[in-house]
Amino acid sequence: MLTLPPPQARFIWYCAWLSLPSAIYAATRGSSTFAVDFVPASVWTTSLLYWRHPLRDSWRRKLDIMTVVTGACYQFYYAFQTIRHTSPSHFAGYTALITASSACYGLSVYLMNRGHIWPSTYAHATIHFLANVANVVLYDSII
Repeated sequence: MLTLPPPQARFIWYCAWLSLPSAIYAATRGSSTFAVDFVPASVWTTSLLYWRHPLRDSWRRKLDIMTVVTGACYQFYYAFQTIRHTSPSHFAGYTALITASSACYGLSVYLMNRGHIWPSTYAHATIHFLANVANVVLYDSII
C-alpha cells in the first residue's frame, strides 16, 4: 500500500530535492565534519529513493526514516556541543527551525489521519523546507 497517492508522493519527491542545495552548500564550505559532509547528502539520497514509490511497509521507508532521525539527532547534538556557546544566535535559530520542522511532521500525521491528504502533504513538504534552512544556519555557524 502506498503511503500517499501518486500526485502527493510526486510532490514530496520534488520537495526532497531541497536537501541537495544544503548538501552542496555544506560541501563547498570546506568543512570535514560528519554533520556537514554526510547528513544532507544521505537524507537527499534516501528521500528520493523512498518517495519515488512510497510503499508503507518497505525497506526504503525504514531506511529513509532511520537516516533522517539519526542525522537530525546527530546534527542537533553536534550543534549543542559546538555552536551553543560560540554562536548562540545561530543555535537559537537552528533549534527553532528544527522544532518547527518536527512540529510539521506531527501536523502532517494528524492531517493524514483525518483524510486531509493535500494539507498533510503540504505540512510534510514544510518539513523539508524548514529542515534544510536549519541545515544552512548550522553549516554557516560551524565553518
